Formats: sequence, C-alpha cells, structure tokens
Amino acid sequence: MEIKRIIRNEKGNFSISTLFIVFILLIFTTVIFEYVRLQIVAQGVRDAVQSAITETCEDNYANIYNGIREGYSGGYKRNGDKWEENISAGDVYSRLDDKLRTHEEGGCHVKYSGETVEYRLSGLTAQITNAPFAPKNTEEKNQLTCSAEIDLEVPLSFGWQFLPPMKIHLPIKGGYTPKF
Repeated sequence: MEIKRIIRNEKGNFSISTLFIVFILLIFTTVIFEYVRLQIVAQGVRDAVQSAITETCEDNYANIYNGIREGYSGGYKRNGDKWEENISAGDVYSRLDDKLRTHEEGGCHVKYSGETVEYRLSGLTAQITNAPFAPKNTEEKNQLTCSAEIDLEVPLSFGWQFLPPMKIHLPIKGGYTPKF
C-alpha cells in the first residue's frame, strides 16, 4: 500500500519511479549482454571445432586417391590386388587445446579467463566418412567428410551464479573438396 501511495503521489517527485525504471533497464541490459556473450562463446567453439575437423580431413589429403576425373575422391591405398581405406581421425582434442587454449581437467577441457572458468568442453566424438571408391551414382556429391559432436558448458556471469550454466550439444560437419 505504501508503494502505491508513493507512486500515485502527484507532488512531482519522480526519484523513486526513476530509480525503479533505471533498475529494470539495467537488468534488461545485463540479460541482453549475457545472451550475446553466450552466443559469441558458442560460435567461437563451433568454429574452432569445425576448423580442427577440417584440418583432420586435410591431414588425410596425402592418402586421397585422385578420382577427380570421375567426380569423387576418398582415402584409399593399394594393397596387393585390392584397394583399402586409408584414413585417420587424428587427435581433434589436441588441435582444440591449441586453438582455444584449453587444458584437460577432470575429464573435461576447460578454458579459464583469469581465475574464473569461461567454458568446459566434453564428450567429443569425431568421425571421418570416406567417399566410396567407385560409386555407382556419380551425380551425388561424394567426398571425404568429417563430422563431430561436442558438449559445451558455459557458466553464467553478471551475478547469475544461482542459475545453472548453459549446456548445449554442438553438431559440426566439415569436409574435403578438391579444387582441381
């Protein structure tokens, strides 16, 4: 009742109303900044993982059988009288550690900003899919592809420690496409 009386007071004193409006705007602004920060972190991690798996595909470049004339290519080697797959998944986590400056801690790869945790990465799965050696349908785009999935956990800042951290699952895909 006291608040209603103060708000309805017509004596021209808007200091309480002004403080209330500024407080609401401040909370709204911090929520927007936090949302933008989370988007930037997630986009940066996604780009780094995609770069790491693309580099893994590029590492397999020397193993790729040049079937470009037929419109396909894949990682194969000749063994006697038959062709065998010759691809390697590499170590994507070590590439991520180099790119993102994370380090392993308790089963996760953690990035610190000063003393506080900026984000945690876990559950990385990477898979290389080889292009078929002699596909029946050359109309399809057959290429060496790398796909990965990773879990990202970002603690909230701006005094939101009582809320749970943002946890998302990021699926990422990359591939090798010959230029010539």
